[in-house]
Amino acid sequence: MTYTFTPDKQNQSQMKTHQHLLIVFLAFAIVTVLAQAPYKNKTTKMSVTGSSTLHEWESDVTSVDCKGSFTVAGNQLTEIKNVQVTIPVTSIKSTKGKTMDNKTYEAFNSEKNPNIQYRLTTAKISGSGPEYTVVASGNLTMAGTTKPVELNTKAKVLGNGEVQITGSHKINMKDFNMVPPTAMMGTIKVGEEVTVNFDLTLTPNN
Repeated sequence: MTYTFTPDKQNQSQMKTHQHLLIVFLAFAIVTVLAQAPYKNKTTKMSVTGSSTLHEWESDVTSVDCKGSFTVAGNQLTEIKNVQVTIPVTSIKSTKGKTMDNKTYEAFNSEKNPNIQYRLTTAKISGSGPEYTVVASGNLTMAGTTKPVELNTKAKVLGNGEVQITGSHKINMKDFNMVPPTAMMGTIKVGEEVTVNFDLTLTPNN
């Protein structure tokens, strides 16, 4: 004896609804995976400015390694995570020459602490494409000391899918147990507060 089971109309409707939901879910998951990608810095403009008892000064940061994960779809930036920035201390080059550079490296104790590092913990994104405001919270390590730092930055999704991050942030060297550099037997003193200015363009690391 053979039995044939034929779903009633209500069951058929429920099955179709479940199938549709599954298709929508899978499509959303595929789009999300495709849109999220690792990024790395393509171009970098970064400088450190400050004051002293003699003059204002500026140093260029000549080497920056920045990488992280960005979720970008069209001109929409929806998520930033796993960002890590590494700067070799000896890549900081002053417009005042090697004397200032050596004083800077001494303040960092660069032989023991060769790198400055920033690791993102959370990023709050507001605005609409292609320009956004990003409040980035993370941990900054300088001269062997790590402190939480909040950065207020601007982000822009470029037409080719790259992301530009710009901003500036003031840092007090004494917060990181650093002694501001001095020269001429202490008669020239660098101010304890410096400003870091940055303009990074990151590109998908495919």
